[in-house]
Amino acid sequence: MIRAMAAVLLAGLIMIVQVTVVNRLPLPGGGGPDLVLLTVVVVALAHGAVAGALTGFAAGLATDLLPPAAHVMGQYALVFCLVGFMVGRATERAPGSSAVTVIVALMLAPLMSAGVGGLLGDPRVDWQALAGLWPSLVMYNLALAALIFWVVSRYSGDRRHRRRAAVPTGAYPVRRHV
Repeated sequence: MIRAMAAVLLAGLIMIVQVTVVNRLPLPGGGGPDLVLLTVVVVALAHGAVAGALTGFAAGLATDLLPPAAHVMGQYALVFCLVGFMVGRATERAPGSSAVTVIVALMLAPLMSAGVGGLLGDPRVDWQALAGLWPSLVMYNLALAALIFWVVSRYSGDRRHRRRAAVPTGAYPVRRHV
């Protein structure tokens, strides 16, 4: 429960930073890093598919509601939920493939967002503009991927597994009553 509340508070803080600071920076290429997406990926890496999907849905829904909401309602909720589930599930299935999974997720997320917008009938989806903007979006997100792996390795939720592994099975002496 505490971890879920911490993830929601972290996502809320990151959304405020995204809307007030990052979206207003004049970055080269016209795009910028999506800190909310990166937060969803961190939660999915650290806590698994369910936590990633729930955090993705909540963060995406909040992103859909925050101004400037110039897209179809539910678009980011669906995309971030799918990305959170995909990254968390791939990490649970093959823990060694998390770097590849994160890179693929960060590359596909802008395309998924545009695809969902197109499927939902958003008239503002412009595939030619996305083709020009997509490389800068991906590069900014991938530049922060190293930070993602540092945060996950530093503050991973798998501490309980490390504690269990520290005490091997059968380490406690068996008391025999004589």
